[in-house]
Amino acid sequence: MLAAATLAVSLAATAPVPTPIGVGPRFAPPPRVPAACAHGPLRGRYRAHVELFALRRVALLPPGIGIGLPREIRGARVVAGGCRAPARTLDPTGVVEFDRAGLTVGDLFAAWRMPLGVRRLLSFRGAVSAWVDGRRRRGDPRSIPLRDGAEIVLEIGGYVPPHSFYVFPPRGRARRL
Repeated sequence: MLAAATLAVSLAATAPVPTPIGVGPRFAPPPRVPAACAHGPLRGRYRAHVELFALRRVALLPPGIGIGLPREIRGARVVAGGCRAPARTLDPTGVVEFDRAGLTVGDLFAAWRMPLGVRRLLSFRGAVSAWVDGRRRRGDPRSIPLRDGAEIVLEIGGYVPPHSFYVFPPRGRARRL
């Protein structure tokens, strides 16, 4: 009986807190054409999950970050594009696909051409808090490594309890550019 109670408390501590999506363009900025990109498969060798919270609301990572024009979209998923940056998003789940070790959250935001720093997240200003796999990460959020399987949470303007993991969907088929 004690083991079941301990498991229930453990699961409750890691369960995601339902958080509303913010309203308006500040919470759903569009993807932008990356400054530099190359040809190759859209689907990356590695995946990390990145979540953004501003003013205790979800800010969405749109599909198409790091994907050049023209983009082909089916439903909410990018299935083809003119080229691709080393870090990119194919759908609005926060899953970031990337090709090699050594990339950072700063590389993702550079491909998106959106601001990120210790006092800025998108169009929001204030102290940015970062969490990796449920643990507080201090310093410049741009320096956080994109690591296969990582759960990365960035927050500004209030605290949303971060969870320590993300269950990645099975890999789908992606077309080569």
